[in-house]
Amino acid sequence: MSTVRYEIGGASAVPEPRLRYITHSRYNNEWLSAVHSHSIAEMLYVLDGSGSIVISGAQRTIEAGDFVMIPPHLPHTEISSSQNPLEYICLGVSEITVPSQAGAFNPIISLGNIKDSVRGIILDIYREIRRKKPECEMMVKSLFYNFIVILLRSHVIDIAKDEEKAMRSNIAEVKGYIDEHYAESLRLDALADIATLSKFHLIREFKNELGTSPMEYILGKRVTESKKLLAGTELSISNIAEAVGFSSGSYFSQRFRIVTGMSPMEFRRNSHAGF
Repeated sequence: MSTVRYEIGGASAVPEPRLRYITHSRYNNEWLSAVHSHSIAEMLYVLDGSGSIVISGAQRTIEAGDFVMIPPHLPHTEISSSQNPLEYICLGVSEITVPSQAGAFNPIISLGNIKDSVRGIILDIYREIRRKKPECEMMVKSLFYNFIVILLRSHVIDIAKDEEKAMRSNIAEVKGYIDEHYAESLRLDALADIATLSKFHLIREFKNELGTSPMEYILGKRVTESKKLLAGTELSISNIAEAVGFSSGSYFSQRFRIVTGMSPMEFRRNSHAGF
């Protein structure tokens, strides 16, 4: 007799995507189309109707059958046709990233031969949550993991790198807070309170873990996020500066040039040219 045994389980080397919420939306007279953003990615599957998705000022038409990926932190809203009301299911998913694209970001993802599978699983997850049968959560997790694997193998999404696991917990908490609130006014003493350290010790420990000070990390984070808006939207330089937390367009341009070696407009022209 020949037997081959495969061990299953153990600690995962990568973070595990999580389904944080699922919503069902249908256009009516109370529909509020307000620009907003989220700290996690959203996936929209359009069930019926037509309308448009607006992400960072760029508007694209959507219709039944479209699958839309909205990365974290990008301002967006959905607009429905009044004649052909929009209806969609939205999944909020953490611990994933959207692979980078050449040129302007296109949120409408071509699913190819996985389109029917994606639609079926999304509907199954929604039905299971609505019915609330015994072992509902276990079934939802099973369906969700199947869904994520299909998207990963088709390169629609990537797993987010979990850098925090390699850090001290209090420094990881500060980094996570900055990543979430980088566009806000952040003070060193407030960050020190989060870490339960003095400002001196926070700077020292943060630099030991990440190679830079907290305030330099904030500025670098803002520049990184501004690159996405420069490459993927037509927002003005002043609007981008405000969106990522810089006090003025001139300071943003100055900082951007120091970090990248070019002005924001030069970076935008190069990204649109495919460099």
